[in-house]
Amino acid sequence: MQVSLKWLKDYVDIRIPPHELAHRLTMGGVEVASMDRIGVGWDKIYVGVVAELRPHPNADRLQLVTADYGGKTITVVTGAFNIKVGDKVPVALAGATLIDGHGDGTTTITLKPTRMRGILSEGMVCSGKELGLSDDHTGILILEPDAPVGMLLADYLGDVVFHFELTPNRSDCLSLLGIAREVTAIQRMHGADGQPVAVRAPRLDYPETEPEVSSLVDLAIEDPDLCPRYSATVIRGVRVGESPRWLQDRLRSAGQRPINNIVDVTNYVMLEMGQPLHAFDYDLIGGKRIIVRRARTGESIVSLDGVLRELTPDMLVIADARRPVAIAGVMGGLESEVTENTVNILLESANFNPPSIRRTARALKIPSEAQKRFEKGLSPEGTVPAARRATRLIQDLAGGQVAKGVADAYPMPYDRQPVGLPVGEVKRLLGITLPVPEIVRALEALDFQCSVEGDYVWAMPPYQRRDINIPADVVEEVARLLGYDRIPDTMLSGSMPTYEAPQELAWEEVTRDVLTGAGFNEVITYSLVNKQGTDKLLLGGRLVTSKDAGAATLKRGKAPLIPFIVLEAIDSLLGKEPPLLVANPLSAEAEALRTTTLVSMLETLERNLRHTDRDVHLFELGRIYLPRGQDLPEERRVLTLAMGQYRTGRSWGVKEENDFFDLKGVLEVLLGRMGIRAYRVIPVHHPTFHPGRTAVLAVRPESTSSRRQVSREREEAVGILGEVHPKVRQNFDIKQRAYLLTVDFQKLTGYATTSRQYQPLPRFPAVVQDIALILDAAIPAEKVLEVILRAGGRLVKEARLFDVYQGEPIPPDKRSLAYSITYQAPERTLTDEEVAKAQQGIVSALNREFGAILRGPDNPPHRIQI
Repeated sequence: MQVSLKWLKDYVDIRIPPHELAHRLTMGGVEVASMDRIGVGWDKIYVGVVAELRPHPNADRLQLVTADYGGKTITVVTGAFNIKVGDKVPVALAGATLIDGHGDGTTTITLKPTRMRGILSEGMVCSGKELGLSDDHTGILILEPDAPVGMLLADYLGDVVFHFELTPNRSDCLSLLGIAREVTAIQRMHGADGQPVAVRAPRLDYPETEPEVSSLVDLAIEDPDLCPRYSATVIRGVRVGESPRWLQDRLRSAGQRPINNIVDVTNYVMLEMGQPLHAFDYDLIGGKRIIVRRARTGESIVSLDGVLRELTPDMLVIADARRPVAIAGVMGGLESEVTENTVNILLESANFNPPSIRRTARALKIPSEAQKRFEKGLSPEGTVPAARRATRLIQDLAGGQVAKGVADAYPMPYDRQPVGLPVGEVKRLLGITLPVPEIVRALEALDFQCSVEGDYVWAMPPYQRRDINIPADVVEEVARLLGYDRIPDTMLSGSMPTYEAPQELAWEEVTRDVLTGAGFNEVITYSLVNKQGTDKLLLGGRLVTSKDAGAATLKRGKAPLIPFIVLEAIDSLLGKEPPLLVANPLSAEAEALRTTTLVSMLETLERNLRHTDRDVHLFELGRIYLPRGQDLPEERRVLTLAMGQYRTGRSWGVKEENDFFDLKGVLEVLLGRMGIRAYRVIPVHHPTFHPGRTAVLAVRPESTSSRRQVSREREEAVGILGEVHPKVRQNFDIKQRAYLLTVDFQKLTGYATTSRQYQPLPRFPAVVQDIALILDAAIPAEKVLEVILRAGGRLVKEARLFDVYQGEPIPPDKRSLAYSITYQAPERTLTDEEVAKAQQGIVSALNREFGAILRGPDNPPHRIQI
C-alpha cells in the first residue's frame, strides 16, 4: 500500500514531520516499511510560465523558449513542440541536477550553459523523465494552470510516499481514509498544541434526477453466503475521456495506471475509501438485471484482459439476464466494459465472502488490488458510501445525470455488537493498570463508541474494524495507541523452565553424528520434483520375501522360517503413490511434491560420481509428502543413505569395494546408538533393488533384555536397504554398483530409547563349544540362531555364526552352518555334564525344528569364513 503525504493531507491536518509520523504509525501497529521523497535534489528548478516561443534560426527541429520563473526570464533551446505560450512548465537553471532523459533513468547530468547550433541555452524546460516523475520523454511536463510561478518545484510537486506493510487483519488501512483515521488518533493522543483533530470525510452528495434507480436496474442475490450486500447507481449521459492531471498524479503516486475518467474514479475511490468498485456499460447489461450467483457448470467469460476464463460452480459471478458479465471481486468482463463509446454507466459497489474471492483469484491466477482487499475482509456497511462518493466524482469529471437513490440488495444485514472489556483484563494482558478515563480516551480517539458500566467498558468499534471481536482485541487497541513504550520491563518471576529439545530432533543429531563418523556426507535435496521421476525406479513390481513370490511366510512343519511382516508398508517410502501436483509450478522439474527421496538421492549420487570414482557416501534427513485425499499431504520424515561401489583402501593408491554388508553394518551401528536391539534384517525381492542383495529392516518393541523372549506379533517394517538394480542404475546413468537405504525415521525414533541396562562383569568362567550342522540351504541362519538361544535356556549367554559351507560332500540343496556357543552361569562354575546336556538339548531342538544333523567324520570340515 502506497500513500502520498500530499493526498493524505486532504483528509487530516498533519502537524508532525514525515519521519516522526512514520515512526509513530509503525509503533502503533501500522508499519511504514519505507519512504520515497519526491523532489529531493530539485535545487534550482522552479515553476515557470512560457512567455515567448520562437523558431531556432539554424535548426528546424528546435525552438527557443523564453520562460518567466518569478520576475526573471531565461531563454532555452528545446526539441519539444507540445507547449504553447502561457503554459506552466518546470524551469531548470544552470547548476541543477537532472536525470538524463536519453538514458536508462539512472544517469544524472548537471546543467551548464550550452550553445546549441549557435544559440546559447541557459537552462532547460523539463520533461517528466528528467525529473524522475515518469518515463515520458516525448514532451515537456505541463503543470496545472494554477501552479504558482516562481515557486520552487520541490515545494509544488514535491511529496513523500509512504510504503506500508500491513498485517492481514488491518484491511481498513488499505485506504487513504483508514490511514487518516490512524494519523488522527495518534495526534489526538499525542498532540501538544491542544488543537482538535478530525478526519475530513469526502462529500457524498450530488444532484439526482428521475427516475428511481430501482426502475432502471433489478438486483438479485442468489447466494447471500458469498455476497452479503450489493449496491449500485446509474449515471446516464457521461462523457468518457482522459482524467484530469490531478487525478492521474494521485493514481500514479499509489502505483496505479490511469485509463479513463470512469475507471480512474473507481480506482481512486478504492484507494481513498478501501471499497473496490466496478463500472459496467449499462446499455450492455442484458435485461437491465444484475444477478449475483455461483457460476454454472460449463460457463465461461472473457475477462478484461482478453483471456477466456473457464468458470466452476464454486466461483461467484455477476450475471445479467443472459450470461456472466464479471467475476465477482476479481475482474470484470470484456463484453460489458466501459469504452469511449459508453454513454450510460452502472456503478457496482459490493461486499463479497473473503475465502471465496481468494480461492477464485488463485484458481484463475488473476491478482488485483480489488481482490487483495476483498480477501482480507471488508464491512458491508461501506458499499453505499463508496458508491455515492464515486458517483459524485463521475458526475463532476464526466458529466451525466444520476438516477435517484442507490439500488441496494442487503438480505442479511450485519449486526454490529459492542465488545465488553473488563477493566481488570487490561492489567492481566498488559501488566499495567490504566484508569478507565484513559482507556475510554484511547478508544474514542480511534472512533469507538464507549460506555462504562461498573467494571466494564463497552466499546462499539467503527464499522470498518471487522477485526475487533473479543476483549483482547480492545486491549490491543488501547496498548498500541497509548504506546508500547509505556509497558514497563518486568523481570520474570520464578525459575526459567529447562529447555528440552523435541525427541525426534535429538535423534536427528545422533544420526548425523553416527553417519558423519562413518564417512557419510549430508545432502539436502529439493522437495519439488518431476512427477515422472519415480518411473526410473521400476516400481511396477511387488515387494515379497526372498524365497517366496506368493506368500509372506515360509514354513517347515509348524515353525515359520520368516514370520509374518507387513512388507507393503515399505512401498510408501518408495514412491508408489501418485504425487501431489503443484498448481503453478516454476518448471517441469518442480511440478510435484516428492513421495520418495530415492530419486533425488540417486540423481545426487550420479552427479557426485561424475567427479570421483570412490568415497561417495551420502545421507539425507528429508521429508516426503504422501497424498491424503482432499486433506493436506502427510509429511513423513525419512532417512536415506547412498554409496557408490568403491572406497579408498588401507594402502596408498588402492581402492576397495563396498557391498551390501557395509551398508548393513552402518545401519546396525546407528540402531545400537539409538538403543534399538529388537530388530531383524530380512531378505526380500523388490524391483528397484538387485535380487538376492536386498532386505527390509523390521523393528519390534523390546519387552525384556533377552532377545529370545521378545514377542514379534507387533513387528513392523520401517525401511529397506540393498544394492540398486542394474536397470535402475542405467536409468540414472550410474556407471558402477550403488547401494541405497531408506528408513521411515519417524517410525524408527518411536522405538529408540536412551535407557541402557548394565550388568556386572561375570565372576565365573565361560565354556565355549562349537557346533556344525547340515540342513536345508533355504533355512535362514538367523532362524537357526534363534532356536539355539531358545533351546539353550538361561545357560547360553551368546551364540554366533562363524562358518558357512556348501559343496562336496554336502548335497546340493544343503549347506553347513557352524556356530560358536558360549555357556555361562552367573552364580557358579558350570560342569562338563551341564554343558553337554545343554548342547544335546540344542541339537535335538534343531533336528526337530529343521531336520538338522551334526556334521561328522563323513562330512569333513571345509570352511569359508564369513
